[in-house]
Amino acid sequence: MARDLYISKGLSAATIEGIAKATRSLCDISEDEDFDILHFLEVDILRIFPDFYLFVEEDFHMDGSQAFVTEDSTGIVVAESVYNDARAGLFYARKILAHEFGHVLLHHNRGYETKHSTRLGYVKQLAKMDTFNSAEWQADTYAILLLLPTKHRWSEAELRQKYKISVNQAKFVASRIESIRRRSDTYSREDVISVLETIKYSCNVRAEKPEYQYSFFA
Repeated sequence: MARDLYISKGLSAATIEGIAKATRSLCDISEDEDFDILHFLEVDILRIFPDFYLFVEEDFHMDGSQAFVTEDSTGIVVAESVYNDARAGLFYARKILAHEFGHVLLHHNRGYETKHSTRLGYVKQLAKMDTFNSAEWQADTYAILLLLPTKHRWSEAELRQKYKISVNQAKFVASRIESIRRRSDTYSREDVISVLETIKYSCNVRAEKPEYQYSFFA
């Protein structure tokens, strides 16, 4: 997982689930179907976010990164190996792409104050924040809730069999889904609506060969 940033806006698991369901509804995908994140980022999203792009970069140009969102929030740059794995249907790779899109929706151009988890100067402020303020937790939770038909009660064995993931990955995903089921978080309709406005935002310019920069979130 990338370095974490704690942001001033916390989002509950229930609210993130609402955002994931709303994203599915934009593509007319029901809650009991798998979500094809690659098709979404290459085709579906262009209907409502016409200047968004998915840029595939050769691995040796990525400086060890698997994927990241461009600083202007108009695109996701993904390593060629990860893209190929996503196209082959590998869950880990599709989760990476869904995670990055989660950052686009939840964090980019949102105007939230950020506090880096490793900067000593922020230790005092970070002590007052919980998991809901973690940008990485938010993006990861969004990715899992977006990709999986969450109406189904997944076991680790089912996850391994259907999505061809490792034992550790299956444990992580099953644990995250179960922890969400156990929570009784407050659902914020206002936050869901606010985030969805982001996906409808139209960018001004998109170059044919975009120049990109790393953002804080990866």
